[in-house]
Amino acid sequence: MIEKQQPIVALNHPVRPKKTRPPRNNLLLSLKKNDLELNFYSSLDSELMNKILEKILS
Repeated sequence: MIEKQQPIVALNHPVRPKKTRPPRNNLLLSLKKNDLELNFYSSLDSELMNKILEKILS
């Protein structure tokens, strides 16, 4: 005998209050954004960096 499959229904869990601060990763990223940009640019080839700077400054 074939049983009827029941649809999966999400249970109504109590809604948790939102946390007052963002998750740690987002907080660190927002604090370290400038450092991350500097690290990215400093890891580029120096010739490429000079070309980028020329385009920005011209």
